[in-house]
Amino acid sequence: MIIIIFVSFLSLAYFGLMLYLWLGLLKKNFGLSTTVSQLPRVSIVIPMRNEEKFIEATLNAVNAQKYAGKWEVIIVNDRSTDKSPEIVKEFCETHPNFSVINIPQDCPQIASPKKRALNAGFLAAKGKFLLIMDADCLPPPNWLNSMATLYASGASVVQGSKANNGNKSFLHAYQKLETLGFTLIEAAGYNRNKPLVASAASLGYSKDLFFKCGGFEGLYNLASGDDDMLIHRMAKIEGTKFAYNWDTSGIMPTAPVDSWIALLQQRARWGSNGAKYESKAYSAFLFCIYAFFVWLFVSPWLVFFEILPPCFLIPFAIKFIADFLLIFTGALRLRSVKLLWCLPLLEIIQIPLFTAAVPLGTFGLYKWK
Repeated sequence: MIIIIFVSFLSLAYFGLMLYLWLGLLKKNFGLSTTVSQLPRVSIVIPMRNEEKFIEATLNAVNAQKYAGKWEVIIVNDRSTDKSPEIVKEFCETHPNFSVINIPQDCPQIASPKKRALNAGFLAAKGKFLLIMDADCLPPPNWLNSMATLYASGASVVQGSKANNGNKSFLHAYQKLETLGFTLIEAAGYNRNKPLVASAASLGYSKDLFFKCGGFEGLYNLASGDDDMLIHRMAKIEGTKFAYNWDTSGIMPTAPVDSWIALLQQRARWGSNGAKYESKAYSAFLFCIYAFFVWLFVSPWLVFFEILPPCFLIPFAIKFIADFLLIFTGALRLRSVKLLWCLPLLEIIQIPLFTAAVPLGTFGLYKWK
């Protein structure tokens, strides 16, 4: 009886979360003007470390942005040891609105050098709107305009949509669909003006708001948190308005990883700060969701060894139905319905992957460049 109550509670918590998010997808962006009087001055800040394989293509894609307002690009070289600094230097010499900041090689190692790099770029930025992206992304020509227009419409923080751009392999198909799911969780929270998560691959916010909320102070010792932890801080500032960029011409392509081990490492890094959020209630809720995944992973084995009756089918069905409702609704809006073919396999693989990633991340058992 205790087990049934426990599993029922976890199942209801998960379904309640998905229902909350699904209803959020049905809302429109919160309290924004429909007219734009003047486009803001934008500073695009790109942290970079050892990106010689991608950086030239990234800079060319950024340079091709179609934006009528003033804008600049600041690349922050975080102690790269490959040829990427030379590539960036040469590019900046022929493109006056591009500049580079070099983090000294003798800077002490910290858990999150990316935050240090971003902060250096923000201090040098001239724009009122700070727009950040990863050094291996290829933004479409309308990305900057679609993000800045939302800021000009009254948003304090703008989250951009993203999509994996890999090949047709199952590994890449899995990441495309899972990324879509993460994207929809972001979108639902932003539509409600109560964001749960964020992604620094395509994210913008007011420069004044960044420093007003304390920036990354107190977060440098955490491996991640330059996105959702920062956004949670911004949400505490009265008057902060969040907007999600639904414009499909501004979707940011991101590169998938090429092995299941690399995927596990990436997910472990993402899950490394689950117990370290400033809101203990939020961390406790994340623990309940994780406990639900653990039950879905463990319960079939308990049934196999005849320790429990087959009570894992109903929780799994609840997860599948709730996930399908959220992902199908968002896929229609983002024109990504064709990705749904691998949803049944994703539902199965995601359980052991997530179950393993969280403890690996919690105890720092992962690698990152």
